[in-house]
Amino acid sequence: MEADLLLDSVSADSVTLEHVSVDGTLTIRSCRIDELVIDHVEADAVLVANCRVGRLTVRNAPVGCEVIVTDTSLVSLAVHSCGDTRLERVRVEELAQLNTLRGDVRIVHARLSALAVRSQVTAGRLGRPRVDARALRVREDITLDDLWLSGLDLRDVEAKELNLQRVRLDQPLRATELRCSETVRVNGLVIPAGDSSTITDSTVRGPLEVRDLKVCESDRARPEATARLSLDNSTVTRLTAASAQPTVISLRGSSVTDTLGLPGGGLRYSLDAASSVGDMELAGQVFRDGGQVVSFVERSFTEVTGTALEAVRSALAKRNRNREVDQLYYLTRQREAGMLPPLRRSVSRGVLGGVLGWGVRARNPARVLVAGILLTAVGLQLAGPLRNTGQSVTNMTAAAKSLDLAFALWLNVGTGLPSELKTAQWTALAVTFTSAGLLFTTLIVGIVIRKLVR
Repeated sequence: MEADLLLDSVSADSVTLEHVSVDGTLTIRSCRIDELVIDHVEADAVLVANCRVGRLTVRNAPVGCEVIVTDTSLVSLAVHSCGDTRLERVRVEELAQLNTLRGDVRIVHARLSALAVRSQVTAGRLGRPRVDARALRVREDITLDDLWLSGLDLRDVEAKELNLQRVRLDQPLRATELRCSETVRVNGLVIPAGDSSTITDSTVRGPLEVRDLKVCESDRARPEATARLSLDNSTVTRLTAASAQPTVISLRGSSVTDTLGLPGGGLRYSLDAASSVGDMELAGQVFRDGGQVVSFVERSFTEVTGTALEAVRSALAKRNRNREVDQLYYLTRQREAGMLPPLRRSVSRGVLGGVLGWGVRARNPARVLVAGILLTAVGLQLAGPLRNTGQSVTNMTAAAKSLDLAFALWLNVGTGLPSELKTAQWTALAVTFTSAGLLFTTLIVGIVIRKLVR
């Protein structure tokens, strides 16, 4: 054909255009065709517009021929070994599949039952293809498999499942307003080092599974080469991840409503202060002291922060492991206090943490109480009010009296002061000791009762 070719308002059971050369655009408009096959057609563009087609198959279009399907209702769609492909305002009742890409793919305002994009021809000097989707609604699953793309950009995409398998990107992944009712699987995704690939403002009502996230081979020699995937302002039900290479999955203003799985291999999580985790896998880990807690958090997260400690504490609380919950609470408060200005940091860590134990460690106030009693006894012995004339400082009888009086003062026993100490100054000092002792005794009893009740 030495000019454009137009099929307008054609009704047929089957139409096949094979080995046709058109000096212009091949347009199929306002047609009703049960099966339409376009194979080895050379044209500037292939346009299917405002049609109702049962099965549409487009094969082996040259790289310079753009395939456009717009405002069309289809039962199934198959595009194989074609150049740039654009689907706009398309409705597909069954599977839409694009195989052996040789150009960019753009899908806008489309409703599909399922979408599969598999494999592509390495374009060489023409550059690798790019896949963009906008306002895409898929009733079942979206699968991208065995692809090497220049970029992948998903915006306002809704599907039951999303599968990215063996996909390599020259630019970071960008997914915005992604909504999946079941699962997102990322397996063998290769991304460039440096900027994070991001999933933003998205919701996954099932598990997000990340396996073998990698950086490109050319970036691996760099010491700082780390594969980074970030969830920004997003919500997932469950997150599990593992990777042999150094990998960081960041949660920034995001939440895992159910369970955060233990990272595997070289993968670590990063949580900011605005993120939350409902539960976390512990794999039978037992925390006997703070060192084991810190070691576990260092293996699971990029750094030991209050948010990371809170995630572990919440997981322990759900399992009623109250002793370990108290350990995590103490460590969390101490680390949060370490971020305060110097004066407030000293008061918080020294008094509230070191002395009062943040209300969860009975041994901290108990140690202070015992130390106060002993120091008071030593002070009374050195001052000498309870020593008889001629008795030395090392006299054990006088020392026993001093210790007994120190216990009485701090524990508010109510034995009264000896006649030698009934002065205004000693009375004020006794009131001070008694008040402090009452504070520490009440705190210790409260902590112990709380532990027993739980």
